[in-house]
Amino acid sequence: MKPQAINTTIRRCLITLLCFSIFYLLTHAPAFASPLVHWDSHEGIDRLEKSAVKNDFFALATHFEGQQNKVYCGVASMTVILNALRVGRDEHVITPDESIIAPQDRGYFPQNNWSPLFERYTQNTVVDLSPKTKLEIMGKPRKEKEKEQASDYGLGLSDLAGLAKNHGLTAHAYFVKNAVTHAEQKASLIDALASQDTYAIVNYSRVVLDQAGSGHFSPVVAYHKASDSFLIMDVSNTFQTWVWVDSDKIFEAMSIKDNGNSRGFLVVSEA
Repeated sequence: MKPQAINTTIRRCLITLLCFSIFYLLTHAPAFASPLVHWDSHEGIDRLEKSAVKNDFFALATHFEGQQNKVYCGVASMTVILNALRVGRDEHVITPDESIIAPQDRGYFPQNNWSPLFERYTQNTVVDLSPKTKLEIMGKPRKEKEKEQASDYGLGLSDLAGLAKNHGLTAHAYFVKNAVTHAEQKASLIDALASQDTYAIVNYSRVVLDQAGSGHFSPVVAYHKASDSFLIMDVSNTFQTWVWVDSDKIFEAMSIKDNGNSRGFLVVSEA
């Protein structure tokens, strides 16, 4: 066979091999190649089933509720966790939210000190102990002389830690500043998820995840080792679903600053 014919044959073989390789990658690539996977998709369900760190999912799903408004993501996350820690247990007295049913609407209820309300936390009762006032959460500057500054809506990570402590919880804030500490902080996050009655809330930028919105809080409730991803139980359930997020991606999202302050995650438990 002539050299030119041999070269042509080799080129054809290489092209065939390349086409086969591309076809194989497209049809056999692991589903966890995507940084975001909906929890109720086939892949999302499979991750939850195979996850060895998922107890928080079941504990918090029982008490899950969406945020009441667009600035209460931190408040809603803390409400879910407080109810998971304390509802049905005798260690704490939970004052019912009297605003749910007005006094004038209770005329036909039994009058012998019977209450129509459940003993559980609501976002209204949780926010009452916030380090920021309700108006400050709604954007009012903390100092009158700073009226012209940009409004600081919602809570920061330090504010959320203060809210947890004001409710008698132990709170440890992990500030994600750069990639140097990611491995150590990821281990701490996984350890919190694996510990009983210990919960974690992530504070991240939605922009990094290509989601609508900006800064956000939500509980993280499971870890899947094979895909190296965390399951976020998003409290903005009116327009976002719960998602598995690639570990590197969520830490990148937590490293984006919030009005000059570091984001990260909060680990809480009973004091």
